[in-house]
Amino acid sequence: MVLYSGSFVATRHAMEAGLAPAEVMMLRYAVGGLACWAVLARIGLGGLSWQRIAALTALGGLPYYALQVLGVGLSSASHAAMLNPGGTVVFATLLGWLLLRETPGRGALAALPLLLGGLVLVAGTVLGEGLAWLGDGLLLVSGMQWALYGTLLRRWGVSGLRSACLISAFSLPYVPVHLLLFGWGGMAAVPGEALFQALYQGLGVGLLANALYSHCYAVMGPGRAAIFPPLVPVLGTLLASLVLAEALSPPQFLGMALVVAGMLLAGLWRRPAW
Repeated sequence: MVLYSGSFVATRHAMEAGLAPAEVMMLRYAVGGLACWAVLARIGLGGLSWQRIAALTALGGLPYYALQVLGVGLSSASHAAMLNPGGTVVFATLLGWLLLRETPGRGALAALPLLLGGLVLVAGTVLGEGLAWLGDGLLLVSGMQWALYGTLLRRWGVSGLRSACLISAFSLPYVPVHLLLFGWGGMAAVPGEALFQALYQGLGVGLLANALYSHCYAVMGPGRAAIFPPLVPVLGTLLASLVLAEALSPPQFLGMALVVAGMLLAGLWRRPAW
């Protein structure tokens, strides 16, 4: 969860250091994409059709990360740490009901008003602050996109490790296209930051964090593993405060508390509603 939480902070730090959003996107897949191809060479594609691979990559790969990067750039890392995972839980509940015909549990139903209230409090505070509202909107859309990605993983029975490798490996073609069109750009001016982003975002988040969480989920089961995702808003906000000096207003802090409470309810209270 620390790796996931730090991803938002690292993205914002990269842009403050002088990297363009497109360069941050390219760096995530430059090293991570190659590493994931190496893993896929050992574990295979799992019999997935090219249409399903394309759908998963569109939802969880480069397009998803582009929304996240642009959202963080226009808004803030602390907002991203709350809106992205909070939005994911809201939309995952709705998509599970609509696409998988899963009846929402009592915890999910109780969590929805808390999550929606928290998201409104967080996003509503930036109205009138330039394009920050657009950044928050992109972060919410990225949460919806990740929720649909997760729903399809469950529907198609794709493992966490294989899916993580697929979306990184099949986003790799963006790297040569970017270099051909834009060259090294700002990366040449901050090579240390560029290397850190390539290793942290590509290997740390794109491969290691997904593999570790998938392993914990399998070993601990959904009940005990559900307590960890709500740590992302807390850790992300804390890291944003320490690294980027981002501060929360009282309404935003209350919004974070509601989002965390909603995520805990949805994850831990799984009794059927009827």
